[in-house]
Amino acid sequence: MPELHHLGNDTYGVTGLRHIAGIGVNAGFILTSETIVHIDSGMTISDGEYLIETSKEKTTTQDKVLLILTHHHSDHIFGMSVFKEAGAKVIAHDNLRKFLTHRRLPSFKTLRDSYKPFIVKMMVNRFSYTKERAERELGDVKLFPPDQVFKDDTTLQVDDRELLLLHTPGHVPSEISIYHPKSQTLFAGDAIYEGMPLTTRFGGPKEWKQWINSLEKLERLDAKTIVPGHGRICKKDEITRNIEYLKGLLNK
Repeated sequence: MPELHHLGNDTYGVTGLRHIAGIGVNAGFILTSETIVHIDSGMTISDGEYLIETSKEKTTTQDKVLLILTHHHSDHIFGMSVFKEAGAKVIAHDNLRKFLTHRRLPSFKTLRDSYKPFIVKMMVNRFSYTKERAERELGDVKLFPPDQVFKDDTTLQVDDRELLLLHTPGHVPSEISIYHPKSQTLFAGDAIYEGMPLTTRFGGPKEWKQWINSLEKLERLDAKTIVPGHGRICKKDEITRNIEYLKGLLNK
């Protein structure tokens, strides 16, 4: 079951959203003077609905919605249509846009169109779902290219709040982390895993070295609270564990 965490200064983390491997997915939101800024949308339509409904329960004057996606993996973006229906503007790294708009042989369909069928097939073949159950659990997933993209680290001003959008590749090239200085909260996406092995199968030594560089950049922030992509809300010592895990792989 999802769990809501108040992190101070109108900042919230959400842990325990659905994941097909059972490890849970995290997300969050920040309330500015006029906008609900969501970070990630969950893997299912029902989790996207939970995030929207929960954030709106906390609002008073906020009537705009902004969705920032930490990277392109299904467990972080498949709920996005719920946010688009709520009028959200979507921001992500340019590599996420490239991923969703890439056309694959032999059908020449974009990955935006073929991504859900791919995940359904994986759920059936690797996790013993029936096709019907997989379709039902994910819901009516619809994917959209982001409305705004960036390549290099950038500062985003949303009403009265400043957010740092940091490119933190290593897990995947589209990975970003979002730092909210006012609450000293870091939404790290899958740049950081808490209490579990890192998912490193999408790269090799070159990407792992890049990942270490990204983590060292995050370590220099004055973050007091970290919302990782998976696991419990944690502190900066988890960055050190992640770095040591990657160094251990490189030493092998």
